[in-house]
Amino acid sequence: MKRLGIAVIMVFLLLSTNGWATYTGSIKGGETLFGTGSWDDAVLKWEVSSDNDVWTYNYVFTVSDKAISHLIFEVSETFTAENILEGTTVGYELELYDEGDGNPGMLGSMFGLKWNLDTETTSATVTIVTDRAPMWGDFYAKDGVEKVDGEKTSIYAYNTAFGTDSLEAVGYGNGNGWVMVPDTTSSAPVPEPGTIILMASGLFAIAGVGRRRKRK
Repeated sequence: MKRLGIAVIMVFLLLSTNGWATYTGSIKGGETLFGTGSWDDAVLKWEVSSDNDVWTYNYVFTVSDKAISHLIFEVSETFTAENILEGTTVGYELELYDEGDGNPGMLGSMFGLKWNLDTETTSATVTIVTDRAPMWGDFYAKDGVEKVDGEKTSIYAYNTAFGTDSLEAVGYGNGNGWVMVPDTTSSAPVPEPGTIILMASGLFAIAGVGRRRKRK
């Protein structure tokens, strides 16, 4: 029974230390996402996980009206096609984009992965599988035009911290207005505080088992 107890604790520790490699977050219209016209309530959600230094970024962008034309997710300028692994949504373009490239309202330029949507939809799902660990970065999406207060207005959306540098640690949420995107290296982020607590709890449990054995 003693050996079984220690084994259970070790499994608990392994699960705890692997848990920090999964993150979820979102940006929402009116809060951390800016959207024009009917995209003022748009939402981008993501889940990022890792397995043996392979990172999977799953994104879902949803709008209440108008079809999504294309989406762009920032990646580091050292990111190349070699960093894109099997499982990535097909049809991407890897380039430097700015407002002049059919991206109205884009605040400056962004090096990123772009997907053009062939079908009209108000919900788009994109997956990036890569050897690059996460950082905070930018996001941009657009549609066509619609009349807003009687005037033709381009419909687009981006994260509210677009074009600025983040000092926030990688973690859950959105880092105050960013999106989780692939970084420049494959190094792993620092564990979340909650994970450290779980690890500490496991170590204390192991120490407790050791003390009980000495008393006997």
